[in-house]
Amino acid sequence: MTIKRLLIYILLLTVTTSAWSQNDTADDGDDFTSTGKDKKRIELVDDSLYYDEYAYLYDYKITDNIFLLAQVGISHSMSENTRTGNFFSNMRPSFTIGIGKWLFPTFGLRLTAGVRPQVGRADWELCDLPAVGWNPAAGERYPFGNYKFTVFAGYFDALVNFTNVVFKYKEDRKFNLVGIIGLGYNRSYGFEKDKLKAWSDGVKYVSNDGNATQAFKYPVNTESANYFAAHVGFQGRYKLSNAWDITAEVTLNGTDDRYNGHEYDRVYDTYVDVLIGAQFHLKDSHGRRRFHYVKHLESDVLARLAQMAGDANEKLNDANMMMPEIYEKVRLSEALQTTISFYVDRYYITDAQKKNLKSVANFLATHPDINLIVTGYADIETAYPAYNLRLSQKRAQAVYDMLVDEFKVPKERLRIDFKGDTVQPYDQVNEWNRAVIFFLDRNGGDSQLLESEDTGEE
Repeated sequence: MTIKRLLIYILLLTVTTSAWSQNDTADDGDDFTSTGKDKKRIELVDDSLYYDEYAYLYDYKITDNIFLLAQVGISHSMSENTRTGNFFSNMRPSFTIGIGKWLFPTFGLRLTAGVRPQVGRADWELCDLPAVGWNPAAGERYPFGNYKFTVFAGYFDALVNFTNVVFKYKEDRKFNLVGIIGLGYNRSYGFEKDKLKAWSDGVKYVSNDGNATQAFKYPVNTESANYFAAHVGFQGRYKLSNAWDITAEVTLNGTDDRYNGHEYDRVYDTYVDVLIGAQFHLKDSHGRRRFHYVKHLESDVLARLAQMAGDANEKLNDANMMMPEIYEKVRLSEALQTTISFYVDRYYITDAQKKNLKSVANFLATHPDINLIVTGYADIETAYPAYNLRLSQKRAQAVYDMLVDEFKVPKERLRIDFKGDTVQPYDQVNEWNRAVIFFLDRNGGDSQLLESEDTGEE
């Protein structure tokens, strides 16, 4: 049990180290490069912002950051007697499939299952019989040598991304080195029963001088059996695209001494897997396939939002209610007074804003002659114009989808428009421009804002 306990202790130590490194990655700003007045920043990907030291990960769900894995390669047996045989004859092709989830950029979990064809070798007391003066008798069908069997292997692994532990996480980094440690289950089956029965009954060997004959036995249990297993290893991962990685993996597997059907005076047997494959990252709830950091709200903005609402779940809705009424002069359109607000660099709809969307759906239900233009905006301070344009489009699309899918508004009564930061409807408070505004589209009008006119309210 000593080796099993050691592997469990290593697993616990690895998980603890990874959790510590995750906190250290989030808090330590020493690796950031300076780009201005005492601002520590790091550039992630082209489709991102410059993030200060308060950057934080998106809010991820349990179903986010999931990947699928498929690998093929070889399995090399290192059980009793294999050292007396040919090195390459101890290898057989194998394959694995798996599914996993990254909990943090530095730490993840995965489940794998695969077939590991194996090679066992029969010799007498770990000796090569011909080397010590014995050769098979004439007519013996199965002289001692290699025999084949198969192992089904399932593992539950902890993954530690050493690259992200040592360096700051980057979405566009091409190569990552990942450590693997896991516990699992091996089932041995598919032994060559005719050959192994002959060895169990005894194989006649003759001495080199021909004066002696002896029957040597090598008992092998050919029944299928289940065994505890553990393994450690490394995976190199090369990013081909946001969706795909190429992987190369080496693991050392330890299992019960009986897994090859033969028990010798040792605690465990081992085999090595060398696998290459592909890894596919599923889209998360934000439409991305990799971890993504977003810019933290500046402290003065947080203070203003905190004053607007005591309840964090209602603060955006309260901010919307505090906006002064603005009558928009627009070409062939009018602005609906209900506005959907968003957090910085986000496009998901909060529960508070769903209430506003319900009022929009009710409005359309009671005004069948009116259609709406769902128009997205972004505040000018979020990012650069191209990024803001895409962000405003995603906001408009999110609102459109919820009206159609959840509130059952007919698609033909809505159309999408988006302005990015080229138009700022609320010049009083920049944060209010993180919004979607509805324009009445009675005659296929254009939602382009021409001029804003305050009603005189403060």
